[in-house]
Amino acid sequence: MVDATPQLKRKNEEATPQRKSKKQRKSEAASIQEDAATPAATSTPKSKTNSTPRYKSKDQSKATAETEKATKHEILVNESTTAKRPTKAAKDTENIDAQAHATEARSKSSQKKSKKEQKNDTAIKGEGQDAAEDKAVAVMEPLTQAQVEKALKKRDYKEPKKQKNKSDSKWAVSPLQGGWFLPTDPIFSVDEKYLILADLNSLQIYSTETSLLANVLPIGGKGVLTAYALSTTKSNLVYVADSHGLITLWDWVNGTKVGRWDIGAPVRNMTVVTKPDSDEDLVFCHETGNNSQVINCHALRTKSQASKTELKRVLKTSSSIRGIQVLLQGRYIVLNTSDSIMVGKRLKPTHTAVQDFEYIWREFKFSKRVTTFSAYHRERETSKGKKPVVDQRDVLDFAVGEETGVVFLFEDILATFAAIEGAQKGKKEKFDSAESLRPKRFHWHRDAVGAVKWSIDGNYFISGGQETVLTIWQLATGRAQHLPHLSAAIENVVVSPSGTSYALSLANNSVIVLSTTELEAKTNIVGVQSRRIDTQQQSKDPNGNKTNLDIFHHVPMAVNPASPDELLLTVPSSQPRHKNEGLRPEPYLQTFDLANHRAKSRQALTRNNATEPNVAPEGGKIKEPSAKLLQVSHDGEWLATVDEWVPPASDTGFLNEGIPEFNEEERLNRREVYLKFWRRDEAHDQWKLAARIDAPHFFEDVCGNGKVFDLVADPNGAGFATVGEDHVLKIWRPKTRLRDGVVVRGADEEGLVTWTLERSIPISDKVDVLEGSQQSLPPRTSRLAFSTDGSVLAVAISWASESDVGVTHLIDTHSATIRRSMTEVDVTALSNLGFVGQHLVFVAESLTVWDMVHDQLVYSASLHTSGLDRIERIPLIRFAVNHDDNTFAIALPHFEKNTSSSSKPKKPSSTLTIYDPDHTSPLWSSTSPSITLALAARKGESGFIALDSASCIRAITPRATALQLPTPPPEESDGLREAYTLRDGGEEQEMQEAGIGSVDVAEDLTQDLSEDKAVLNAQLLQDALDDGQVLPPPQVLFGRVLALVGGVGSGCV
Repeated sequence: MVDATPQLKRKNEEATPQRKSKKQRKSEAASIQEDAATPAATSTPKSKTNSTPRYKSKDQSKATAETEKATKHEILVNESTTAKRPTKAAKDTENIDAQAHATEARSKSSQKKSKKEQKNDTAIKGEGQDAAEDKAVAVMEPLTQAQVEKALKKRDYKEPKKQKNKSDSKWAVSPLQGGWFLPTDPIFSVDEKYLILADLNSLQIYSTETSLLANVLPIGGKGVLTAYALSTTKSNLVYVADSHGLITLWDWVNGTKVGRWDIGAPVRNMTVVTKPDSDEDLVFCHETGNNSQVINCHALRTKSQASKTELKRVLKTSSSIRGIQVLLQGRYIVLNTSDSIMVGKRLKPTHTAVQDFEYIWREFKFSKRVTTFSAYHRERETSKGKKPVVDQRDVLDFAVGEETGVVFLFEDILATFAAIEGAQKGKKEKFDSAESLRPKRFHWHRDAVGAVKWSIDGNYFISGGQETVLTIWQLATGRAQHLPHLSAAIENVVVSPSGTSYALSLANNSVIVLSTTELEAKTNIVGVQSRRIDTQQQSKDPNGNKTNLDIFHHVPMAVNPASPDELLLTVPSSQPRHKNEGLRPEPYLQTFDLANHRAKSRQALTRNNATEPNVAPEGGKIKEPSAKLLQVSHDGEWLATVDEWVPPASDTGFLNEGIPEFNEEERLNRREVYLKFWRRDEAHDQWKLAARIDAPHFFEDVCGNGKVFDLVADPNGAGFATVGEDHVLKIWRPKTRLRDGVVVRGADEEGLVTWTLERSIPISDKVDVLEGSQQSLPPRTSRLAFSTDGSVLAVAISWASESDVGVTHLIDTHSATIRRSMTEVDVTALSNLGFVGQHLVFVAESLTVWDMVHDQLVYSASLHTSGLDRIERIPLIRFAVNHDDNTFAIALPHFEKNTSSSSKPKKPSSTLTIYDPDHTSPLWSSTSPSITLALAARKGESGFIALDSASCIRAITPRATALQLPTPPPEESDGLREAYTLRDGGEEQEMQEAGIGSVDVAEDLTQDLSEDKAVLNAQLLQDALDDGQVLPPPQVLFGRVLALVGGVGSGCV
C-alpha cells in the first residue's frame, strides 16, 4: 500500500491559512453583532463632515416644491444611460447603504428602508432640478453619481432574474406580429428615403424604395403607443408617447433611446415645432384627463442641453379634441372638435420664453360633424419695387371636411376674424357659425371626407374618403382631378417635404406612396388586414341588455402545409375607423409571411365592389358576399372556400306577409352559397379558381339554399368534406375532365381537373328509428373531424332542442357507412370537434376526451366563460389540433362587467390553453386582453398560431430543451453501478476493472438489441403500400417499407 503521510502533511499545510481566515471571519461577525446591539443614538458619532442627513431642510423642500410646481416633470433617462435615476430620498438611502456596506446587518436594514422609501416616492428627479437643489445634493452626497447608478443597476438586475425563474414555462410566446397602424399621419424622413409608421406596440421604419421594414423600435412595458412626432431640429430623432404618460426620444437611425420624460397623462396627439430664436424643440401635446382635454407645451431637455425642462398649459376644455396643428413656431394653434374649429393666437409673439406662450382663442361651429381639417400659412405677395412691410398680418387658409362630403375653404380667416371682432366686443362667448363666415364649398364626395391636406405651394389641396378616390382640387380653376379605384377608403393624406410624393393611409391597414406627377404607386406597405374590433364596435342589442357578439365570430384562417410560414386568412375590403358597421363581409384572402413579417398577396374570393358601384338605387350600400369557411389540402395544392350572401331585409319587403318569422325564413332561403375549389399557381403566386359548386347543400322540398356548417380537408389525400343544414354529409374529390373519353387539356398541356361529389351520406339525429326524428327542424350546428389516417370521419350534430343531447356518427370513408353512433357525450352546446391521435375531443358544455381504441372516456373538464352562457359561446370558442405532437389548444372568451361605468361595454379577454389528451391538467395557459378570433396549428412542427381582435398574430411553441443522451433500461442500472464501483487496490487496477465492466455492459446491450427482432405485420405492410387511388412515388414506398423492416414506430409488434 502506498504511504499517504506526505500527502496528508501537504494537505494540512494548505488547510492552515483557511482555518485562520475562517477564525478571523467569526471574530468579525461577533463584532458586527455587538455593533448591531448598540443603540442607534450612539452608533454614529456626531460630526459635521461625516454626517449624511436623510431629509432636506425646510428651505430646500420649499425650493424643490416650487421647482416641481413649475416643471411638473423631469428627465428619466438621458443620453448616457437608459436606467432610471434615483429620487432625492433614494440617493440618500443609497449613500447610507454604501457607507454601511462593511457590516452585513447594517446593509440589510438599509436596503429594506431604501425599498420602502422608493415605493412611497413616486416623483422621479432628473435633469430639471434647479441650482439650489443641485448644490444641496452635492453637499449631502459623499458618493459620486456613477457609484449610485452602478448600485441601482445591480439592484435592478436581480429583480427580473427572480421573476424570470417564477414564470419559467415549457412553452414560449413569440412577439406580436401585425396589428393596425395608428390613425395618425405617416412621417417622411427629410430625405424621403424612409417612412415612419407606428402600431400599438412599436415604431416601424420602412424603406420607401423597397417597401420593406428597415427597423423596429419597441415601446416596451405594459403600455401602448399613442402618438409620435419627428423632431424639427434633428431629423434623426423622433418623440414617442405611450398610454402611461411617458414620452421617449428615440434616435430612429441608430435605434437607441436618447431621453425619457414622465408627463403624467396619456397623449392622444402630438406635434413638434422649433422654439423661436433657438435650435431646440417644443412639443405640443393633446393630453386627456378625467373630464377634460388639455393642450400643453413641453420643453423637453436632455442632459446635454443647457436649458431645463419646462411646461406651459395652453388650453383646457371639456370638448373632445380630434386633431391639432401648430403653425409658425407656435404662433398659431388650430384644433378641431366634433362640431367646431378652434384657433389660438399668441398674445406675445415677440417673447420666446415658454412661460410666455399664452393664447387667445376663437371658435366657430359647424352644423354637421367635422371629420378633418388642414391649415395653411400663405406668404403675402409684395409688388415689385416695394419694400415688404415689417409687421405685416399673417394669412391663414383653412380646408375643413365634414360628414356630408363637403369641403369648406376659409380664405384669410384671420381677416374675417378681425372684421367681426368689433361686433362681438363685450360678449363672453367667442365663437361664430361656419356658415356666417361664408366659405367656399367643394362638394364631390358623397360620404364623409376622410382626409384633406394642402400642397406645398398652396395652389391646390387633396382630399379622400369612402369612395376610394383621391381628389385633387385646383384653386385657380375650381376643377377636380380624380384617381379612382384605390383598394380601400382614404383615412390620411401626407405631402412629402419636397412635395413630390403623397402618402395615403387606407382603411385596410395599408399605406401607399404616390408620385405627384404620374400618380403611380412607388411604395406599398401592407399589414395584417383581418377584422379589427374597436371598443365602440361592442354595441348592445336594441334592448340594451347584452353585447352584440356577431363581431367576435370566427375568422377563417389556415396554415399552408406547402409553406408553413404562410398564413392564409380572410379579410374585409375596408374598415373605416369612424364608421361602426358591425360585422363586415370578408371577401378577400390575404397571405401573410410570418418569417419576413410582411403580407405577400391579397386576392378576391368572392365578387366585390372594388371597381363596381357600391350604392343601391335607394342609397343603401351594397354588401359583398363573405367567406365563411376555408381549408387547405394536406399537400398545399388545393384550397377550398365557402362564401355566403344573404339579401338584406330592406330588399325583401315584397315578401312581407305580416309574419316576421315567415319573412326571415324566406329571406334565408334566398341566400347564395358557393363552394369553391382553388388550385395553387406558383408562377403568379396566387390561387386560381378550378371549380365552383352552387348550393352544395340544397333543400329540395322548399327550393332553398342550406347553410354549410363545417368544412374539413382529408389529411391523406386530395379531398374535402362538408356538412350542411340539409342533414347530409358530402365528400368531394378531384377528377380529370374528360370529353368523349379524351382528357381535356389546358394551355400548359396539363389535364384539366374538376371537382365532383364522391359520397353523399344522409345523417340522422337518432340512433333508434322508433324514437322519432327531428330532421324537420334545422340543426343548431354540426362539426366534422377526419381521423389521422383519413379512414374515419366523425360528424357531431347539435339540435335546437334542449332536451336532446345530440349524436356523433363515426363514418367509414371507404364504404360511406355509419359504423358507430355515440350518444354518451352531450353535444347540445357543441363548439368544436377533432381527432388527436386515437382520441376524439369534444368541445361542448365541457371538454371531453374519448379513447376510440378502448371506447371509453379518458377525462372530462369543465369550461368557464365569464359573461356568456353555453349557447352564446358556441361560435366564440376556438379549437385547433396539432398532429405532429398530438396536442390541442382551446381559446375561451370572457366578458367581464365594467366596474367604472355600467354604460361602457364589457371588458373582453381570452384564455388560451394547450392540452395533452392523456392528461387532465393543461400543458400551458395564458390570458390576453383581447378575444382570439382564429386559432390554427403549425405545420411540420409543434405549436399553434393565434389571431386576436386587434389583428395581432402570435405563435406559441415549446421551448427548446437540452439534448439528452439515451439512458439504459432501468433493469440494467444495477449492472452499471457494479461496473463503475471502485474497489480497494491500486489506481491502475481500478481503471482496468472499470473498463472490463463497461465492455460487459456494451455486450449485454448489443445482445438485447439483436434478440429484439422485427416482426412484419401484414396489415401494416398493406397500409404502407396502399394509399388510396393514387400510388405514391417510389421514394415514399421505399421509406415506408424500410421503416417497417427497421422496426421504427408502429412497424414492430
